[in-house]
Amino acid sequence: MSDESRTPDIPPAAPPPVPPVASRQGVFYLAQNLISLMGFLGAFCFGLVLLVRVGMDVAGYGANGSAYQGLVTYILLPGFFTASLVFAGIGMFLKWRVTRKHGLQVGILPGMNPRRRYMALATAAGATCGWLLLSLFGTYKAYQYTESTAFCGLACHQVMEPEYMAYLQSPHAKVSCVECHIGPGADWFVKSKITGMGQLWAVTVKSYKTPIKTPVHNLRPAQDTCEHCHWPERFSGSVERIITHFSKDEANTPTRYHLLMKVGGGHADKGKVGGAHWHVSNEWTVQYLPLDERRQDIPYVRVKYKDGRVEEFARPGFDRTTLDERRLLKMDCLDCHTRPSHIFKSANRLLNEAMAKDQISPSLPGIKKTAEELLEAAYKTKADAFKAIDAGLDAYAKERALTADQQALLASARPHLRRLYESNYFPEHGVDHRAFVDNLGHFEFKGCERCHDGKHKNAEGTKAISHECANCHLIVGQARGAAEMGKLEYGLCEFEHPEDPVSLKKTCSSCHARDK
Repeated sequence: MSDESRTPDIPPAAPPPVPPVASRQGVFYLAQNLISLMGFLGAFCFGLVLLVRVGMDVAGYGANGSAYQGLVTYILLPGFFTASLVFAGIGMFLKWRVTRKHGLQVGILPGMNPRRRYMALATAAGATCGWLLLSLFGTYKAYQYTESTAFCGLACHQVMEPEYMAYLQSPHAKVSCVECHIGPGADWFVKSKITGMGQLWAVTVKSYKTPIKTPVHNLRPAQDTCEHCHWPERFSGSVERIITHFSKDEANTPTRYHLLMKVGGGHADKGKVGGAHWHVSNEWTVQYLPLDERRQDIPYVRVKYKDGRVEEFARPGFDRTTLDERRLLKMDCLDCHTRPSHIFKSANRLLNEAMAKDQISPSLPGIKKTAEELLEAAYKTKADAFKAIDAGLDAYAKERALTADQQALLASARPHLRRLYESNYFPEHGVDHRAFVDNLGHFEFKGCERCHDGKHKNAEGTKAISHECANCHLIVGQARGAAEMGKLEYGLCEFEHPEDPVSLKKTCSSCHARDK
């Protein structure tokens, strides 16, 4: 056979290419980049600090010291830790994209024998479970912290400082903020958190305004919050209230009133419904129409009874045909107890209370008038106010040539006067007693007299909402001057104005209104 007829030899097939080194690397190969290394380093540092702070908290040395400690431990540190892990993951993802682009592959745990591989997976699973448990604990503590009074009052210190200071002096200082502002139940909890996100953004970008507008129109009804402690069924009888007023004359002449407040009852099963809490009885529903945002101008009132009867009362000139039913509000506790936990008192009330306790001695001639002028003056900052108060007291002492004993009494009064200003006046926020309405009573605001003015009448004009003082309180004792107060006896009496005689046909608020 010739050479030309022989079949040519076929070369053997080439061996498969050797996989690149990268394909035999583990997942840790992806972490070998600057972004991931920085992320893991940050996660390690933040995680270590987080563990230490959580351990301190569990041991009793944690977030109780400051509102900001809880903010750092359960909100900021977990956030930074998670962000660091995300940062590391981004670096690994970017390197994986580059590796894949070049046709390379990366295994998860290549080159390990099965036993070591299972141990590695078990370790990873244990670490993941530990982190999940720690996350659940941290989530619970973060929830607990955001529900705390310290978070509400101090974490947003620039916004809430006046409200928090007033809260600490209120009758509800031992009641947490959320018990009144949120109450029980998941629906209002979710609503509050959604609203809180908007408020947090306003604080962050400083778009909030002070003073905070009141009344809060989306506040939860008092029946869902206040009445968990203040049961209408338990309202009964009358309560005594003692008021001591000091005149602004040189002698700071005191006048004392003993009032018998007819609290009354709001539940027919417990007896006759009457007194101030008549308005929240379960036997009827009181509705009213406010014309202004502060709910001070009320021309129309409606009472719906259980038996179907309806009574309507309106001021002269109000056109009942134009009534918009959608604007009617149901009366509840906060329509009278407007500021039960955030009370800003006027200088008159503050000084009356301080002088009755002898914190500011009534023996100092004309101190009531001088101190009230100093407290009520306009200042830009608290520091300016303190300087002006000290200077005013120095001028007062020099003008009256006080004796050594009186100088000592004035020195004792100085810190109390500063404390009164510090806890009730916030010039940087534009907040003091004039910024808000307090409808409890009818002295410095219209309060009761918004409806109880004798002018709200039914359509026939035959019945009016009463404005008799005795419907709500009786004066069972009054005395003017220290000598008379010392021998004060109980006995029903008519009101006598402590200053110059005034017409009792006028309302108290017409002269004593805070905006006068």
